[in-house]
Amino acid sequence: MTTRHFCTYFDHNYLPRGVVMLESLHEHCPHAHVHVLCLSEECYAAMTILAYPYVSLIRLSELEAVDPDLFATRSTRSLVEYYFTITPCLPWFLLNQKGIGEITYLDADMMFFSSPEPIFEEAGKASVIITPHRFTPLTKEREKLYGIYNVSWLSFRNTSDGLDCLKWYRDSCLEWCYDIVEENRFADQKYLNEFPKRFSGVHSMRHSGGGVAPWNLGDSIVKMHDDNIMIDNELLIFYHAQHFGHIVGPFYSSGLLWYQVKHLSKIAKKHIFLEYAKLYKQAVKKVNKLCENCKFVSIRSNNRYESIFYIIKAIRKEWRRGILLTVF
Repeated sequence: MTTRHFCTYFDHNYLPRGVVMLESLHEHCPHAHVHVLCLSEECYAAMTILAYPYVSLIRLSELEAVDPDLFATRSTRSLVEYYFTITPCLPWFLLNQKGIGEITYLDADMMFFSSPEPIFEEAGKASVIITPHRFTPLTKEREKLYGIYNVSWLSFRNTSDGLDCLKWYRDSCLEWCYDIVEENRFADQKYLNEFPKRFSGVHSMRHSGGGVAPWNLGDSIVKMHDDNIMIDNELLIFYHAQHFGHIVGPFYSSGLLWYQVKHLSKIAKKHIFLEYAKLYKQAVKKVNKLCENCKFVSIRSNNRYESIFYIIKAIRKEWRRGILLTVF
């Protein structure tokens, strides 16, 4: 089967999430090759030791050396804003420097539950694939703030349509990519609203098993069929674990509080959330031996679980709604 090329980026603190994503993708898509941009030398060192045969490593300095326009923005943005700016620059680099025919960018905080091939099959000959948020009625107002589409999965083919779209996206992020909500802009994400308007060959993912996330799970019907997880009668492909986090000890936040989810089915909790939490915990143990002094928190988390009062409050809130995750 033809190799599927994917790319992602993360630093050493996000490494356990990256490990979960990489290993689950390989399990369900063994013909996938992933190009990982390591945003820190600690991450590069740890990934070198892990030595996944289906992963190629890229140092941030390597990307910056061949993309001086990207590097020029570094001093003008916060660290997270600079990382946002990298999103279109990484696939641009791979398509232009490595001679790859198609590349799919993936966020690191995802887990695959089945093969991603149905997404490619659905898209047919499209040159670009984007992922709709599919907000629920309770979270629909977020669409005006954060856009119709989510950055979690972005595919670009090395065609005129694909390159034109990606070039415009890259140029736009180089010009403006801030962690600020404006009418037509937000970080690297709201630009995606313009893709179908400006370019041909753009496909919006329709498969209900792709792009599953806290902001749309509340309205989804989750069932089991022959040991497979079904989302609205389609096979779950990947879950985007946005706002998942370790609270303390055996307690993990599902991230659902952010999206007004008031109930979590037993099937979803056991087979999606707890499965992710278990693999995340295993990944932390694995990389703890390779990465000293790592906190394994998101760059935007502000260490919110350091306060004992916040910890108690968070555990109580999630426990009352039945969305607290406990992994011993």
